[in-house]
Amino acid sequence: MKLASVQIRPQSPEKNLKRVISFLESVPERSVVALPELWLTGLDYDTIRSYADKTPEVLELLSDISAKRKLLVCGTLPEKTAEGLMNTAFLIDNGKLIGRRPKIKLFPLFDEDRYFVPGRKNEVFETSFGKVGVLICFELRFTDLVLELQRNKPDIVLVPAQWGYARRRHFSLLSQARAVELQSYLVASNTWGEGSGTRFAGRSGIYSPWGEVLAYSEKGDALLVAGYDPLYLSEVRRALPIKM
Repeated sequence: MKLASVQIRPQSPEKNLKRVISFLESVPERSVVALPELWLTGLDYDTIRSYADKTPEVLELLSDISAKRKLLVCGTLPEKTAEGLMNTAFLIDNGKLIGRRPKIKLFPLFDEDRYFVPGRKNEVFETSFGKVGVLICFELRFTDLVLELQRNKPDIVLVPAQWGYARRRHFSLLSQARAVELQSYLVASNTWGEGSGTRFAGRSGIYSPWGEVLAYSEKGDALLVAGYDPLYLSEVRRALPIKM
């Protein structure tokens, strides 16, 4: 079992889809894979609205790859719901959609609160790879969400992101810190370069439950891969027991 993070530069939806599929087809089998936030459309809100209708079709395509390569895949896509448009992380486990987790903390500097409605539930999902939690981009900053996850002790935390370049150091610092706080493996997937008038930070990374940097990319399209050791996870939690 491996952990993987995909980092891409935002382009057109067609190019983004092609690039992500290429990475998913080359990732080791039996991997947990994090994709960036809104990896298909970026922050082009006109495109987001028009492509929300295509989300079921994209999920079906990801499910086919997930089943073939025995992957857990998670990234966010726009989702039309009865409550309004949501920025939703979908978890696909061995070809099956097992969970959805809409973004709770919308980022006002990118006008997310004007276009999306927030989610409410911050759950930990039971998967064939262990217990998995999700924090979407801006949510890395919110201790209340981290404490909610901590009560359920996720083995792995996935962080799909579109994190801006001006706050680039915050992204890597917070990713590493949340791995330490949660005593979990953490997989952060961000975009890099220019898109929708914004420069993105890159700095995707994979972190151990002790805070070690297992894989990292500051910029450039990249597929990061690192090992996952459940025995090491248990050792860390025994060495420093934290009870909520």
